[in-house]
Amino acid sequence: MQIININNIIDIVIQLFFISISFWCIKDIHLEKYVRMHENQFKVLLTLLSIMLGFSCGSFFIWIINIFYSFS
Repeated sequence: MQIININNIIDIVIQLFFISISFWCIKDIHLEKYVRMHENQFKVLLTLLSIMLGFSCGSFFIWIINIFYSFS
């Protein structure tokens, strides 16, 4: 069994944190008023948008952390 790298665990936690924050924010915008589709399709769209936005924000913050870490 390989030893899990602590950096990978931190990256996963950061990504999941930002995905959950983006889901929470997008859910409160009430996009269903503007997009007409079935309820299940809308839920999938909401989930995919949250993953896309959360992954982008999480990757940006991981990149910033790595830059500051490399200078020290």
